[in-house]
Amino acid sequence: MKNQAFLLKFSIFSFVIVAILGVLMRYKIAFSLPFVEQKHLQEAHSHFAFYGFITSCIYILVAQYLSKTVEEIQMKKYQILIGVNFFASYGMLLSFLYAGYYWLSIIFSTIALLNSFVYYFFLYRDLKNLQETSKIWFLAAFFFAVLSSLGVFTLSYMMASKNVVQELYLASTYFYLHFQYNGFFIFSCLGLLFYHLKEKGILISSKENRNIFWLLFIGCFVGFGLSVLWLKLPVWIYLVIVLATLAQTHGAFVFFKWIKNQWPKIKTTTNALQRFVFIYVGFAFAVKILLQLGSVIPAVSQFAFGFRNVVIAYLHLILLMCVATFLLSQVIQNFKTSPRLNAGLKYFLLSVFLNEFLLGLMGIFSIKYVAIPFANEFLFGISVLILISILIIFNTLKEKNN
Repeated sequence: MKNQAFLLKFSIFSFVIVAILGVLMRYKIAFSLPFVEQKHLQEAHSHFAFYGFITSCIYILVAQYLSKTVEEIQMKKYQILIGVNFFASYGMLLSFLYAGYYWLSIIFSTIALLNSFVYYFFLYRDLKNLQETSKIWFLAAFFFAVLSSLGVFTLSYMMASKNVVQELYLASTYFYLHFQYNGFFIFSCLGLLFYHLKEKGILISSKENRNIFWLLFIGCFVGFGLSVLWLKLPVWIYLVIVLATLAQTHGAFVFFKWIKNQWPKIKTTTNALQRFVFIYVGFAFAVKILLQLGSVIPAVSQFAFGFRNVVIAYLHLILLMCVATFLLSQVIQNFKTSPRLNAGLKYFLLSVFLNEFLLGLMGIFSIKYVAIPFANEFLFGISVLILISILIIFNTLKEKNN
């Protein structure tokens, strides 16, 4: 794909900006930054992390997949859509920083959202006649991305009509987040993973692939119910949610079992750092699955959604330790390796783990309403380490020779 290396490096530059916003947020919490509105900073950080880095990486890597698997495909349209996504992302970054939610930030958000619909349309059309392992994962990922927009439209309607129902507001927010995190992001990563392994000669059978896919798909589709157990749902709906969560857990087990069987082949086709990243991301994904399984217990679910630190730790587990780390590793493999690049990746893995570990501890201590001394100062220091590690990676990305 034309300008592929530039686009991938630009997505890492966007990750640098996400990290800078994270440092500013942590600094304001730990110390003081009176001229910066924290709410605007949070909104800019979350929207830009979603679209400026995560979505842009997925768009570029999926386009790369299409260029390799679909014959005589016209890539120009995907390059335009990737450009529109970057334009909307940086528009959201500046407008949210300036004034939070208002007409201009909503326009840029709408552009990014509608752009995803167009991407899904072209993806579906171009994959229509392709028989390939990752196809169903990518189609499902973008289906969930489109589905998540229902939450956004509901929120927009309530804000426009100035008729905000608190329970519907929360449910709509969780609807969007669930199908973005557990749908679009996770399914895109699994599609990229299966194709990455296929390129190394590690193939999954069609039957195994479909079994894992449908178990995880059903788990994700129905699993939204785990986010709204506080709505006091009828017993039969609760039982359906439990069964879907068990199906998802079984699908993850089958997936990990397949990875274990393929590990001897993976060892011969990867270096030690690549294998460590694989285990690192796999661990985060496994913890995510287990936490979702545990949340079928109403008391656990109420605890999880009742404490802000627990919610933040869970979201960072998926977004940073699992999705962002995996996408970063996929991007890096498109560039020349070097000792400095590997060092930057190692610092990133360490700082992200420390961030998740401290957030997890804060969540656990929240049960007894116990505050960890200097926790905010430590989180600020860790956010600086994350920024430095991404800067090292960005500055050492060198294009491979053709």
